[in-house]
Amino acid sequence: MVKLCTYQLIWKGVQQTTQKYYEPLNIGRIILSDKKQKIYGIIIQSKIEQGVFRKIAELAEKLGIIVRYIQISMPKAYEPTVTAIAFIDFSNSETTPEKALELVKNQKFIKKAQIIKPNRDGIIYDSYFFPLIAEDERAVIFRKSVYEALFNGVKRKFGSAGEAMLYYEGFAIGFEIYDKYVKTANSENLEDIVEVAKAVNMTLGWGIIGKIKIDAEKGMARVRIHQNFECELSENNGKPYSQFYRGAIAGLFTRFFKKDVKVQEIKCIAKGDPYCEFTIKSL
Repeated sequence: MVKLCTYQLIWKGVQQTTQKYYEPLNIGRIILSDKKQKIYGIIIQSKIEQGVFRKIAELAEKLGIIVRYIQISMPKAYEPTVTAIAFIDFSNSETTPEKALELVKNQKFIKKAQIIKPNRDGIIYDSYFFPLIAEDERAVIFRKSVYEALFNGVKRKFGSAGEAMLYYEGFAIGFEIYDKYVKTANSENLEDIVEVAKAVNMTLGWGIIGKIKIDAEKGMARVRIHQNFECELSENNGKPYSQFYRGAIAGLFTRFFKKDVKVQEIKCIAKGDPYCEFTIKSL
């Protein structure tokens, strides 16, 4: 059983029993500070070797600097260096950001370092890394307020025609992404592709793939999705809500089974169920 995030452990007023909690990951790379704080950003490119992070932590402690946030750009397994951004707090430090930067640059394992200064309103953001990359492809993040306006706006404006459009957009994505999953898995084995799908859906924030049953011979499958990002947009409306995600599943399984498929959402968080569940049948 896939467990839900801590902020979604109550369903219909009843506390759910869980063994594992998922925690949200804030990847905004933006930090706000008040007038009493002295927070700067720092970009570091370092050799990948044993003890690097310990040495950086020891240097920060020696200088009285607090590391508020750190994010590392995902390196390839064979790359010799790693690049990271950190937001560091000088509020209780007697060292200036410029002096700290020089001390960092003097470390033998550091290849490059530079400071990011806050603007006059105390806003510091990652002005170094661009564009975002996920699995060797450029990625764009839509916050909920954006994709909610996109999905719900299309449905309100065009009704059933808008729902059909979202379904076929999802279908095209699922159909094409099959090749990407095969490439990532380096396999056309069904179980390997499913594991890649689970990893991609969770790490990119689409949803958590739970129970999944596939009968390749009969061309049938059942997939359970927790925290489906699309259906969270219309909770408790009394009916299944997924069009885009359902279409993506249809496109993917059309490639799996090499036949047209019919996908139905038989459970949905939009109508009060604890998760979304889809049945897939080849035609």
